[in-house]
Amino acid sequence: MTQDQILVVLKELVIELNTKSNPAHLKEFAKLKTLIDEKITPDTPLAALGWDSLQMTFLLVSIEERLDIDTSGLSLFDLFTIGDFLSELEALTKKKKK
Repeated sequence: MTQDQILVVLKELVIELNTKSNPAHLKEFAKLKTLIDEKITPDTPLAALGWDSLQMTFLLVSIEERLDIDTSGLSLFDLFTIGDFLSELEALTKKKKK
């Protein structure tokens, strides 16, 4: 998968995880989806997601399931931007194909 394709998956998962956490605020999630579509780019700091370690763990598990990869060796402490994260995920998807 390319980084652009992975970014689409990442955006979808962020929306899904937020929707699952509080389905009573669907209007807010529609706004969040628009914001994510417009604001999350490879240059966006990972911190902009505003998530704690538990939420990031849920995201990683969801990414593993969606992309059929193993993210256990991925250290988020060494990643600063969405682009860094996408590069690591892209490498994992390429490694899986071998």
